[in-house]
Order: sequence, then structure tokens, then C-alpha cells
Amino acid sequence: MKKLFIISLIIVQSCIAFSQNYCENDTIIHEIQFPLTLQDTKSEFFYFNNEWIPGAHPGLVSADSIQKAEVKNDEYGNRSLFLTVSPETLAQIKTEARKIWVDLDTRCEFPGGNGKLKEWIVENIRIPEGFKGSERVLVRFTVHPDGSISNPTIMQPRSKNEAINQEALRLVNALPKFRVKYYIPHLKKSFQYYIPITFKEPGVIFIRGNES
Repeated sequence: MKKLFIISLIIVQSCIAFSQNYCENDTIIHEIQFPLTLQDTKSEFFYFNNEWIPGAHPGLVSADSIQKAEVKNDEYGNRSLFLTVSPETLAQIKTEARKIWVDLDTRCEFPGGNGKLKEWIVENIRIPEGFKGSERVLVRFTVHPDGSISNPTIMQPRSKNEAINQEALRLVNALPKFRVKYYIPHLKKSFQYYIPITFKEPGVIFIRGNES
């Protein structure tokens, strides 16, 4: 009885941590609301008989069907819950998981939503002295699992105005941590991200590329 209580407690705690995707009812999905919050970025992974199954979570199995429960890192370094069940229960879990639609694409956002990124750039950009006209620079950088940013690079074609290139790199280096949500254990790694940065001559309004 004590063992069953401990297992049930582990399942309940895990389900609470995973409630950004699933609600208390086993078959109802709560879609994550965007923009992402810090809570949304916490990735919870569940393994059944050492197998990760897309869409599968502890709510799909009753507590008395679990033979063993263990919290440990998986082979990719993710803190995960490993549950041992019978082959029959595993087959049932796989059947139920196939009924659940889960968007497994990695989600990456600027804090507050990507719409806030443009506002942040406008507030923090430093237009080089004497700059004329309008020019856009595309910057590629690396986003790490914790949301930190590194290795900004100006993509071709580079601006002929080196001050523009350097300011674009400075801006990207100054970006706050992005919020990243991973859904697949083995894909929790760094990836490339691109943002365009537009420089405009102060006090001049451009309509469809023409000065006004």
C-alpha cells in the first residue's frame, strides 16, 4: 500500500509539471498559450519501458498498472520520469497516444512574443551618425537550450557601411534570453535563428521604399 501511494504521488507531481500540455482529464489537451511564459519552457519527458512515445503521459495509465517509477536523466541529459509497465499496458498507451495530436516543433520566442522583438529593436538600435537612406541587415545567431544567444553573423550581402554591420551584431549580442520550448528529447539542442534589422535615416519616413 505504501509503495502504491509513493508511485501515485510521483505521478501526480509529474502531471502537475506537465499540465501546460495536458489537463487533469486523461484525454483532453490544453494547448500552450503564446507568447511563451517561463513555465511553458520547462520540458517534461516521460518514458515507458525506456521508450519515449510522442503524446504519452502518466495520465494514460492507472497507478496500479505501474510496476516501477524512477526520476533520472535520459541519455540526452533531460530530467525525465521513467515508468515500467507490462507489455499489454505499453501497447494500450501507444494506442491512446496516437489519438492525441501534439505539435512537436521546437518553439522559439522573444520574451513577451515575437511581436515584442520589433519594439525592442526600435528602442535599442543606435543609428550610426550621418547614416542616410534605409537599409536592412540579416543576422544569423545560435540559440541554446537555455535561451542564451551566441555567434551572431551578418549574412550576405553585408552592408557596405561597416558601422551598420557592427551595430547589428551589437544589437543581437544585447538581446535578452529567448524562450525555447522543446517537445522531443533528442532535439533539445542549439539551433540557428535569423532576424532582419532595418536601419532608417532619423526623421525620414519611408513609404514602400521611397522617401517622404
